[in-house]
Amino acid sequence: MANKTDLPSLTSNNSNYESLDLAVRKIDLIYRQSINGVIVIFANAAAFLYISWNNVSQAFSLTWVSVLFTSVLIRLSMLYRWKRVKPTLRHVDETHFWHRTMCGLLLISGLCWAAVGLVAPYGSTIQQILTALLVCSMSAGAMITYVSSRVAMMCVVAPAMLGWGIGYVTSGQQHHLLVGMLVMVYCGLMIVMGKNLNQAIIKLLTLDTKLQKNEEHLRMSMASSDALTWDWDMTTDSLHCEGNAALFPLGTEQLKTLLKENRSATLELDTEAIFTDSFGSARHVALKGRFYRNPDNVPYRATGIAWDITTKRNEELLRRERDLHEAANNAKSVLLANASHEIRTPLAAILGFADTLLRSPHLDDQSRRDVQSIHRQGNFMASLVNDLLDLSKIETNRLYIQKAPMNPARELEDSLSVIRSALEDQKHDIQIYYESQIPEIIESDSVRFRQVLINLLSNAVKFTHEGTITVRVGFYSDTDNTGHLTICVTDTGMGMDDATQKNLFQPFVRGESAEVQRVQGSGLGLALSERLARMMNGRLRLVSSELGKGSSFELSLNVGPVHKLRLVAPSKQKNQALDRVKIAKETGFLKDRRVLVVDDSEDLRLLMNRYLQKQGADVDTAENGEQAVYKAMARPFDVILMDIKMPVMDGYKATTQLRTNGYTRPIVALTAQASVEGQKKSMEHGFDGYLSKPVDMNLLNDILSRVQGPLN
Repeated sequence: MANKTDLPSLTSNNSNYESLDLAVRKIDLIYRQSINGVIVIFANAAAFLYISWNNVSQAFSLTWVSVLFTSVLIRLSMLYRWKRVKPTLRHVDETHFWHRTMCGLLLISGLCWAAVGLVAPYGSTIQQILTALLVCSMSAGAMITYVSSRVAMMCVVAPAMLGWGIGYVTSGQQHHLLVGMLVMVYCGLMIVMGKNLNQAIIKLLTLDTKLQKNEEHLRMSMASSDALTWDWDMTTDSLHCEGNAALFPLGTEQLKTLLKENRSATLELDTEAIFTDSFGSARHVALKGRFYRNPDNVPYRATGIAWDITTKRNEELLRRERDLHEAANNAKSVLLANASHEIRTPLAAILGFADTLLRSPHLDDQSRRDVQSIHRQGNFMASLVNDLLDLSKIETNRLYIQKAPMNPARELEDSLSVIRSALEDQKHDIQIYYESQIPEIIESDSVRFRQVLINLLSNAVKFTHEGTITVRVGFYSDTDNTGHLTICVTDTGMGMDDATQKNLFQPFVRGESAEVQRVQGSGLGLALSERLARMMNGRLRLVSSELGKGSSFELSLNVGPVHKLRLVAPSKQKNQALDRVKIAKETGFLKDRRVLVVDDSEDLRLLMNRYLQKQGADVDTAENGEQAVYKAMARPFDVILMDIKMPVMDGYKATTQLRTNGYTRPIVALTAQASVEGQKKSMEHGFDGYLSKPVDMNLLNDILSRVQGPLN
């Protein structure tokens, strides 16, 4: 149903926009009255020719009757066409042609009768009397017949009366001026009367159109609401119903019984009833109405409305079930978050010590392979924990996209660098092609953007034992001038069968072949990446895949209006990305810096101490927040790496106390529970940065550079 802004005004005189229905009805009145007008025209024309044939030039008479009859025939033809076109009209502007055409034909008729009036003073008395009757009858008839259009009415009345009056004024006969002026006055009176009649009929048409519209809206509302209205005359037991009678499976007697049960209790009826329909399902019906009572308080009439509220009741049931489901999800999220923290803490120690061992030159080949297996499985477990936590947050709407300006080419090159660093001993060739200029800066979540890219690239590497991995980057704008950044990752690996492709983006879905099962993975990466892409206002899809020939995935992001983007040649971005990767290989950038490591895990304190000392730092440790506050206030450190969950005093309380005591040096949150919410909470408690275990030295350097300038 159209809303109010779609409904045109139905006021004829006070609005420049009338409804299509009203315009069609006005024109339809003119055309339908044409038949009566044609009969009168033929009769009056025949009478005029009979009286004036010998008194008026036959050339005039023949020309006059030819023009008049031709216009009449055209009007009949237009009437036929109007009846066919009328149902197809969809806009008021489409009616203008039909109105103007009929007005033009009526003007020709009016001019013909004006010609009769012009020659009338020169004829016999009988001819003059007949002319007067003809002109007056045609003018009066037009005033009534075409009253729905003031213009159409005036096209006949004004020419006919003015022609008759001018004929007498210019005839020079006795009393010609008086007769001519009387005709002119009579013409003016007819115009005024015609205007009043037109206003009256338009008002009636407007009201009638409004009434029809309201009736139509009411019928549509009743139909869409599936409701039933009733009016029960209890004195005669006459019940009139309109609407959905199926609300009461046993018919109107069921409604009467329900009303009788409630009539003695209240004046206003507001109740619900439950019925069983023909399919055996329970239906909830709401009734609202009123009882009318006589002076003896006896009800004699009942009116009201009934409607089906089964959907509403079912929604309430579903809402309760949803609340229970959300509570279960929240409990699951809390469990996963706590489990994640408890798993990450020892996992960080395992990975850290494994990394330290791998850097040692004293390991024999067998020991190095063993430690590499520990490190590889630890990384897989950390990735699995991260994916499970992210999926849980998405399911409970707790994962948020943090949009900020980012360089897509730089993020892409960084992601490729991460993948390439793990391919030194493998037979893979990774190629990247920029097929067009791309935006220099876009608004998106760089962390989630990189997460999706790394997942696509790592999948391509895992499922391609040996071959080429191609990354194609492009940019295009759609018809709305909205920019889209596309990244297509294609490999030449093992590919997928049709069954795997159908459920590819479902959690824990992997191929069933032995070759796929030998590849390490949980089946969570693509499911998570597809959801993250949608949250970033984008789309991740499988372009193609064929067993034994490889697969192709495309990530497409909506990056906003094109005119707000600056497109650059991607080659300029590569060196900048390589510069950032180079930082990871630098050592000693914490030389002579005093660093306090606060953690309740002795293993992690030992690991961080060893790790930071290799960077040239002077390291001190504390096992809880209370010790950290004491040591920091006694002698400030260049930076404090503070764990969050600790006994005695946690990291939040310790940092708050330090800030309250006036400590202004950098404090970085170092936690195993990495999340956007945790990062936000840390900043609110006075932390300067936020890092997850094990510490990323690149991010640490960025944070320290931000808060107190470059450290190297």
